[in-house]
Amino acid sequence: MIQKLKYKIKKIFIHQLKDLGTFLGAVYALVIGSALMVLEYTIDFGIYFKINIFDTYSRLITVSNVLISILIGISLTTFSVIFVVMQLASSQFSPRILRHFLITDFKMQKFIGLFVGTISLCVLPQLASVFFYQRPFLLTLFVGSLFAFYGLAWSYPKMITYLSVNMNVSSITNRIKIDMMEEIANLYPENWTVGKNLLYKRAIIHPDKFKIQILSPFETGYLDSVNYKKLEKLSEFILKSDVGSLFENAYQKPVVGEFIMKDTTTLLALVFSEEIKPSQINILKQEVNIIVKDTFKVAQFRSHTQDINFGVRKLVDIAIKAISPAVNDPTTCLNCIDQIGEIAKELAVKEFPSADSRTLGSKKIQINEFNFEEFIDFCYDQIFQWGKQDPTVVKRIIRSIRIILPLVNNPFNLKILIQQVEEMDLLEIYNLSNYKNGNLKISKEKLISIEMELANFRQKALRQIKVLELKGILDHYETNHYSTNLVIISAERKQ
Repeated sequence: MIQKLKYKIKKIFIHQLKDLGTFLGAVYALVIGSALMVLEYTIDFGIYFKINIFDTYSRLITVSNVLISILIGISLTTFSVIFVVMQLASSQFSPRILRHFLITDFKMQKFIGLFVGTISLCVLPQLASVFFYQRPFLLTLFVGSLFAFYGLAWSYPKMITYLSVNMNVSSITNRIKIDMMEEIANLYPENWTVGKNLLYKRAIIHPDKFKIQILSPFETGYLDSVNYKKLEKLSEFILKSDVGSLFENAYQKPVVGEFIMKDTTTLLALVFSEEIKPSQINILKQEVNIIVKDTFKVAQFRSHTQDINFGVRKLVDIAIKAISPAVNDPTTCLNCIDQIGEIAKELAVKEFPSADSRTLGSKKIQINEFNFEEFIDFCYDQIFQWGKQDPTVVKRIIRSIRIILPLVNNPFNLKILIQQVEEMDLLEIYNLSNYKNGNLKISKEKLISIEMELANFRQKALRQIKVLELKGILDHYETNHYSTNLVIISAERKQ
């Protein structure tokens, strides 16, 4: 419970507050500055400390202005260099990865907040002295100067060290993975166990049913998130309306992260057992649109919120660019495959669909989500497509999937992982005939190593199938079906 609360607070700070560094700086300068100036206005510190406040204040202004100038100069220089490095790095990472480097890194935002706030805190008393010229705000200026000195002597070197570490590709990919793991834990809190559905398939709307389509009222962008707690109001409202007895289900059409067009993309499809009157449709649409505006969030860019595929997309982008001839950095690609493998491992043991989807499903609202099969395809297909001629990349893909196999108790997920490797048709590419014909530009040792890696994978897959058989899981699902979804039942029978 505490972990979930921390997660929500973090998401509010990172995703809800725009320009967080400036926000922190403004709050820090206004709160501290206002408190100190009010204190100085009511108490004459010159009498207490027996100093000439006007003379000390005028001398401190010079020192403060020098500190501000240095702080502004090094800040502008540093961030200019950062942006140049980012532009150069975009050939390896892509703008999608680097766009939110400063925005989503909370520690980086604190550095920005300190610099902006310190400059504001030094300027604030000088600005106030224009209106209260007989009251120099010495204490406020002194505190601001101390913060400026602290920023130069301690925070700035610390920020440079932090940047040098966190702009490294391993740090970037690891941070993406950590964000995704947190999102998975939030969306899929329960692990799969025997007795639960083997797989998740989208419910299909019968073509003969009467449907009302709710189009997007938002400006064009990406579906950033859906507030599922508020979405519950949808079925509550419809069931209480005069058409409630005819209402069957509401279907969320786009997946989170999908591109949304204003007045074009269908956000919801409301299904009724019979056709309802045009006047009732108009009233229903007006009320549902109010709920939709409060429930769906469309943004200019995609984010990690409820969108695991976005994090994977970034890792896949880095991997593909790393093995391109322009970059030629296979080590980075291998790092990305390892991180993707860890995300896939976490999802392989989870129950699908998400907890929110199951809750809303019982309330006649069907959520549209990716299933495990689509997710695994999304993880590996493009990397294999662009890296299949590189035996190192191919072996790492096989290995990252092989490591997951012993952890998977869900027969369907196990089948998907095995299928992912088998459908690569590696022996069609890496065989002795292609090697002798010169179609493979690799050594015979590399060819043998891929064959051995594939053999090890198949051996471990057979071993895990045997484990599930001994546990009685395979026999259990041969005779039992837990879903009423015909699409799922059909897919289960094909296992």
